[in-house]
Amino acid sequence: MALNFKNYERAERVSLGTIANLAGAGGKIKPVSLANFADESKRVVILITQKSGESDTVTCSPEVSKRLRSKELRISQLATFEVIEQLTLSGEIMNLVIMPTGASAIPDYEITGKEESFAPVTTFNAEELIVF
Repeated sequence: MALNFKNYERAERVSLGTIANLAGAGGKIKPVSLANFADESKRVVILITQKSGESDTVTCSPEVSKRLRSKELRISQLATFEVIEQLTLSGEIMNLVIMPTGASAIPDYEITGKEESFAPVTTFNAEELIVF
């Protein structure tokens, strides 16, 4: 494969906001499917649903996916995580959930008690849902 020299242009990372901001008041988040969550060869995909019923998916970074599956992170904690636009090698834009920048600790999610806050999300072990 030959090198393809061109003028280097630094691409700025575009933040779309936190998952909580994107879902809005009354919104919900959950894994797109149990099969996706259980398949360690894939990144976890999260379904964000607004109160109106409209929804979209975001892909988790490899680190976020790993921590969700190992139960170091709960789905509800993702509400505070940032979603960015990531340019893929093929030139497509993908929405990506990333770990908090420059922080080794996972942020706490404050429960305000207001109706528009997120309801607690039940965590599950996908292995328990498989019949042997």
